[in-house]
Amino acid sequence: MPHVVIEYSESHLGEPEIRTLMQAAFEVCAGSGVMQADDVKVRALPLKYVLLQGGATSFVHITLSLLAGRTPQQKEALAIALRERLGGDFPDIDALSIDVRDMDPVAYKKRLRGA
Repeated sequence: MPHVVIEYSESHLGEPEIRTLMQAAFEVCAGSGVMQADDVKVRALPLKYVLLQGGATSFVHITLSLLAGRTPQQKEALAIALRERLGGDFPDIDALSIDVRDMDPVAYKKRLRGA
């Protein structure tokens, strides 16, 4: 259920780096105590064309979508933990942002093949 979507400037991060970044995001989420590791899904979307202001040339934006029910403190702690880990692992990224969002449990539907 938790979805970690990473948007990033394609010109800055290659395949080895983005795989490392995805693994780091997974580890933060799985170790947070807020979700089960088996439920975490991480995907990355490279963006070829970006316009950044102030001389920035690279960015990573993470959207973490969770079913509603986490406290504001839990969501803030997740955002801070992701920012600290990824900012430490990738200090050359000019802009790093994290947005933790609630998914409406009534409106969110999924299908698992074979389930």
